[in-house]
Amino acid sequence: MADLLKPKTPFFLKVLSFLFRVLCILAVDLAVTNLNASVLGLTSHYPKPLVTLLGMFVVLILFFFLVSIIDRFTKYIFKVTIEMGNFLKFRKTVMLLIIMAMYVGVFTLYHKTWFGGWPDPKEVRSSFGLQKLPQIEIKY
Repeated sequence: MADLLKPKTPFFLKVLSFLFRVLCILAVDLAVTNLNASVLGLTSHYPKPLVTLLGMFVVLILFFFLVSIIDRFTKYIFKVTIEMGNFLKFRKTVMLLIIMAMYVGVFTLYHKTWFGGWPDPKEVRSSFGLQKLPQIEIKY
């Protein structure tokens, strides 16, 4: 990632690198959230202070190892996306669409983790002020 900080690196690659890094951080946080939910389930078997220490230990271990993996994972996804984009006509658009699809996937998994169910498309549309999708009329 240090090579992306060089002045000759195109701005678009810097933006892609940033988007992938944010995506990886969200994925790590999602993993920590799911593991903490499992650790909190242990309160019925063990004292709360012990479960708290266990949860803190799990978070530290995950972030210690996963943060070092984020750079490798980001570079790999970045490389695969660029290689896939090289075969297509609108490379930048396709790469941004791939990233946005990954963000939608992470959003869906967060919703499933936090609320115990998959997001309802109607609720998502209404939350963002999109009560109705625009209708296109084609006249023949």
